[in-house]
Amino acid sequence: MNKFLSLSLLGATLAIVTACSPIAYETEPVTLETDEGDVICQLYDKKAVILDRAIHMPHAMHIAEADALCRAEGERRMKK
Repeated sequence: MNKFLSLSLLGATLAIVTACSPIAYETEPVTLETDEGDVICQLYDKKAVILDRAIHMPHAMHIAEADALCRAEGERRMKK
């Protein structure tokens, strides 16, 4: 009985986590041109700008800089 209960709770937890997944809010990737090269951003719904992030950037660029550019682009689009 405990094994059944554990599996049921695991299934319910997975269903809840999957339903709240940011994947449902993803937009098509966006390419930003910078002096160092292109940054490809994964943007999310206008209400989820904090999740915006870089999925590809030039080797010379730090990920924090690329992520900041993507969040700024998300905020710019949110204000449109």
